[in-house]
Amino acid sequence: MTTASATWLLARTHGRMLRHKLRFGMRENKLLSLTVGAFLGLYSLAAYLLVGRGLEFIMNLPLIGPLLTERLVFLLFFFFFVMLVISNATITGMSLFRRKDMEWQIALPLPSCSLVLWKTLEGMLLASWGLLLLCTPILLALAQAYKADAKFMLAVLPALLALVTIAANVSTWVLIALVRWSKRWMWKPLLAVVVLMLIQTLPIWHSSVESLNSGDLSASLNQILRHTEICMHPLLPSSWVAETIQAAGRGTVERTLFFNLVLFANALMSILITNWIAGTFYYAAWNRIMSAAPGAVSKVKAPVSHAKPGRLSHWLRRVLALDRASYALLVKEVRTFLREPVQWGQSAIIFGLLLIYSMNLRKLGYDLQSPFWVTVVSHLNLLVCCLALSTLTTRFIYPQFSLEGQRMWILGLSPLPLHRVLALKLRLSASVLALVMVTLVVVSGISLGLPGQRILYFSASILMLSYGLTSLALSLGALVPNFRESNPARIVSGFGGTVCLIASFVYIVGSMVLLLIPSWQNLRQDAVAMAGNNGKLELAALVGLAVLTVAFGGIPYFFAKKQTKNLEYLRHL
Repeated sequence: MTTASATWLLARTHGRMLRHKLRFGMRENKLLSLTVGAFLGLYSLAAYLLVGRGLEFIMNLPLIGPLLTERLVFLLFFFFFVMLVISNATITGMSLFRRKDMEWQIALPLPSCSLVLWKTLEGMLLASWGLLLLCTPILLALAQAYKADAKFMLAVLPALLALVTIAANVSTWVLIALVRWSKRWMWKPLLAVVVLMLIQTLPIWHSSVESLNSGDLSASLNQILRHTEICMHPLLPSSWVAETIQAAGRGTVERTLFFNLVLFANALMSILITNWIAGTFYYAAWNRIMSAAPGAVSKVKAPVSHAKPGRLSHWLRRVLALDRASYALLVKEVRTFLREPVQWGQSAIIFGLLLIYSMNLRKLGYDLQSPFWVTVVSHLNLLVCCLALSTLTTRFIYPQFSLEGQRMWILGLSPLPLHRVLALKLRLSASVLALVMVTLVVVSGISLGLPGQRILYFSASILMLSYGLTSLALSLGALVPNFRESNPARIVSGFGGTVCLIASFVYIVGSMVLLLIPSWQNLRQDAVAMAGNNGKLELAALVGLAVLTVAFGGIPYFFAKKQTKNLEYLRHL
């Protein structure tokens, strides 16, 4: 059997499985499917209108409008390409090296190249459908900004599909190379290089905005755009997509066709390279992972025998007011998190970027002496923190119960009932996330020079939002479990994960509207006259947020706790 026929056989088999799942989901969950479809339609419409208005405003700027629009397109697809490589590597890595079904699939009379090609294609489909959904309204808005016809989408969509294919194959190359040749000692110099790069970029963070405004407009604009030149490198596939969009918007057919053919040729070449890498290095990489697992466990256990866990455990149990079984469960959750580089790696990246952003809010270039801009920036900062928190809870908190998998019956037989397990998971996850998010909000408030009352207001808000979003994600994950799936990306991509994302978005939007009311009233009226009423309005907004938190976090948690008390819950296994 050739590689192409074996890959096609795997694709047909999984395609039939996917069709049966979709038919079952549409038949058994009609209301849920209608809700998800309506939300996606509303999102597409809102994104199209908002992006269209923003592009229209930028395009109408005198002298610099077209230049800024072009650079925004390059930046957008550069970050799309980077996100695609990371997400594809995460999903494909779990499929190739973490899935238990690979143990028998690799023993089948199929070429290893076909398994890698199919897993790459599968990861591409799972990681890219969201990007295509995000890009469609943006591309329509770009077509409106360029005043292009329907041929614009026909010219751009093939380029976007080629970009997705290249990103998926690049992620597979990086993944197999890391698994095959990476050593433990390599992470130390890599960390040193990252630290040196951060130190080198410190002058950029601390550059004064006033120094940019001291010269003429063209010099200031060139100084700002100089830091984005890497996104326009001619060897990047994202640059080819941006060039395709620019050419299609201007109606240059020859240039559009040229970059489409360049992308198509490189996409085909990336598939051939993946086929060669898989045939040469994949089995050795997989064998290294399988043979290294027992040795890694023994190395981890060795230093534990020299420690004194009894005294430390006893002290932590007294501080946290936990019994022995509850403390053991929390230790298990912490160790599971630390053994998953995908989880703590992505969390560290997101929180690190948020910390850098929060510490440099005064460098945004707005007149922060104006109450209007201080209000806008502070509330937008809270919105960014909430959206990042929603991403983390949906991605990592929602699949926690499902990832227990076939071992859920062990928890069912433990001294802790399942509803107590649910409560402890919520207590641990929400407390850690709330501590980190409150720290970020306090740092950003100090950076903006907000008064203590406003910092306390935003801290109380993010505290309730942290518990609400965590409770919502964990409860929906317990209400709609999928114990037969070990890939968290697939669990999140299901109907339950989509509903969690929609509910989190609605909860955040409603919370932002409530929290904005006191600031809006303060801007509309005299600040002196509002000094006495502002505290009452903020307290009322926090009470409204508490009610909203109970509605979106407390009610799902009540039903999840009630369901986990029933022994029939284990029938999902």
